[in-house]
Amino acid sequence: MLTFAAEGSGQGKLEINGHSEPVSYELIVAREEDESSQVRIRLNAPRDWLLKQGFTGDAVLVRSNGSRIAVRRDGVLDAHCSVCVTLEGYDDTLSDLGEVSEAYPELKH
Repeated sequence: MLTFAAEGSGQGKLEINGHSEPVSYELIVAREEDESSQVRIRLNAPRDWLLKQGFTGDAVLVRSNGSRIAVRRDGVLDAHCSVCVTLEGYDDTLSDLGEVSEAYPELKH
């Protein structure tokens, strides 16, 4: 079972097929029962920009420190979708909250 550990937000760029767009993103950290941590990254992007770039479900968030995180949206994106599209990604490569805090200084505990 996941339990909430921290949250934060930041500014970055969303990249698709060599094109980028400034975006804000949210971070939520959860701890597993085994004390491992998972960071959920969530952002909203303009539907029309995504369509113009040929978005097919996957993109990359480039954080201000240069780190890159894959984000995605399941399902077909077309002109009938909401004008604001939510993309999500996960980072479960960090083993404890200390590593998470170091990798994501935008978090507030």
